[in-house]
Amino acid sequence: METETFRKGDNIIDKGSSGTCAYIIESGKVEVSDLVNNKKAILAILGEKQIFGEMGLVDDKPRSATVTAIEDVRLAVISRDNFNELFENNPKVLLPIIKSLVERLRTANKMLVSKDTLGDKETKEHEGLGGARVVVLSGISEAGKDVLNGGEMEINKFPFKVGREQSSGGLDCFSDNDLYLKDSQPLNVSRNHFSVDMVREEVVVVDRGSRLGTIVNGKKTKEQYILKKSINEITVGMRNSPFVFKLEIR
Repeated sequence: METETFRKGDNIIDKGSSGTCAYIIESGKVEVSDLVNNKKAILAILGEKQIFGEMGLVDDKPRSATVTAIEDVRLAVISRDNFNELFENNPKVLLPIIKSLVERLRTANKMLVSKDTLGDKETKEHEGLGGARVVVLSGISEAGKDVLNGGEMEINKFPFKVGREQSSGGLDCFSDNDLYLKDSQPLNVSRNHFSVDMVREEVVVVDRGSRLGTIVNGKKTKEQYILKKSINEITVGMRNSPFVFKLEIR
């Protein structure tokens, strides 16, 4: 695979442009954005090992968003020819891209706060946390604390995905997570359970199609929840789940 570098502030992809390459971030961060009502809306912030532009590998439609380097970045570039070659000779390398495509399909119809469904009224109701950038996860329950070694984790890339660790510890082609929870019977945590995302500068908890759902601030959600408070409680699965976390927006 070839590599490319971009300086902070450079546009890597412009909305509406043509392109058939996907990019894997080797270092640095990028911002995915779009224009909503003539205003810039941040759709995602991606960091090391995350992927963007993957839809260009499978269709010939114009790019759907703008991607800008918010730090100096180094990218691995995968073209369609690269993809076909890797598929024949080293398919494991393609797993992150396949997982990214699956994740996109899983959540595409659940983004209540996307530019198509979040109107002006809802925006005004939640504008108090707009522009938040520091999101911190810590444990409330003992199991939640153990996962984070009793400390806290700053979430600095979005979406941040949480799900169940495979019991065998081997390769799982169908899971794609940044934080893995080691669950036991009866299971509360699904393979791909929930994510923390930032959409239109709002911090959102999105259930990723889990079997038992995600409880946010006492409310069970099977889709997504816009965080209105600076300190929030997340229960993964049933109300008696051992995995309870605090999500703080600073």
